[in-house]
Amino acid sequence: MAETMRQMVDEVRAALQDKLRVRGRTLEAQIRRAGRQLPRRVRHDATYLAQAVALTDNPKLARMVDMAKAKRAHRNVLAHLDTVDIGAQRSNAALNMLASVMFALLVTGVLLLSVLWLRGFI
Repeated sequence: MAETMRQMVDEVRAALQDKLRVRGRTLEAQIRRAGRQLPRRVRHDATYLAQAVALTDNPKLARMVDMAKAKRAHRNVLAHLDTVDIGAQRSNAALNMLASVMFALLVTGVLLLSVLWLRGFI
């Protein structure tokens, strides 16, 4: 049981690193760094996996882990990470940066024209 939990957590950690470029020593650290890149439900499932692997290290506490829920959480996290498109994220980030620069230039131009108009140069 402990080995299957570790395998599931290792798969989730590898998927987080591949798809979201999130690194960390543990799954908890990766979840923290991923932040809002993960939806609340997926973050909750990943947190359950991280807590479950900590419980499986102790034989008495390992009985508290619901393996069906852990497998379902593992499936949900991997299903979400499979839908993540790295190329689309990069292009969206580039377009957002371009849009913010263009907006700043537009506001600066409007302010310049309004100052010139108020001073009577236009």
